[in-house]
Amino acid sequence: MKVQDFVHQIKGRLIVSCQALPETPLDNPEILAAMAKSVELGGASGLRAQGARNISAIREVSKLPIIGLYKTLNRDETFITPHFENAKEIAAAGADIIALQATNPRLGDCDDLPTLTSKIHTQLGLGVIADISTLVEAEEAVQAGADLVATTLSGYTPHTLHRERPDLDLVYQIAGRGIPVIAEGRYHSPEQVIQALDNGALAVVVGTMITMPDRITRYFIKSMDRATRD
Repeated sequence: MKVQDFVHQIKGRLIVSCQALPETPLDNPEILAAMAKSVELGGASGLRAQGARNISAIREVSKLPIIGLYKTLNRDETFITPHFENAKEIAAAGADIIALQATNPRLGDCDDLPTLTSKIHTQLGLGVIADISTLVEAEEAVQAGADLVATTLSGYTPHTLHRERPDLDLVYQIAGRGIPVIAEGRYHSPEQVIQALDNGALAVVVGTMITMPDRITRYFIKSMDRATRD
């Protein structure tokens, strides 16, 4: 899929991340495919999925554009699509655009960003979404060849920890520089999604609050516990 076609399909709309934590009840390609089909029926305009087996299963049941990624288990390193071979595998499984980590510094065993981005473009013919945590990282990712950026990792890097709410300011800053940005990370309500679009986001990714029942349940229970204490 060409980048402009992807943007056309998701602009101003909701993308749902259909992922499950390892060794949890939903960590099964057939279950994630059913989840993807369900959110498509609900009106989602795109999907975000991890791993070739899951992407392949989702591709069989949905024609929505898939943001594909590969995650390693070591979160202390560059863990989202660190190598071209990872991108090649998920592209073959049916991903329409590749998400990769573009935070600084690049840690552990990973390809350098300009080379990785270039090979995805030239050898796979696909676009690249750079998952970033700061404005500087967004600018550097675009310089390295990324087509779009996503605020996925704001709140998950050492210099952006302790954020409990979506980084709406970062969305505004990136959009203000003319960089195409997808908002992602801790979006828990329609109001937050609308604010991100108002701040210039092309689209918004929501995952946990739609597709992780255990965390949704925990969210409600914590709110109830706080109300009881008050």
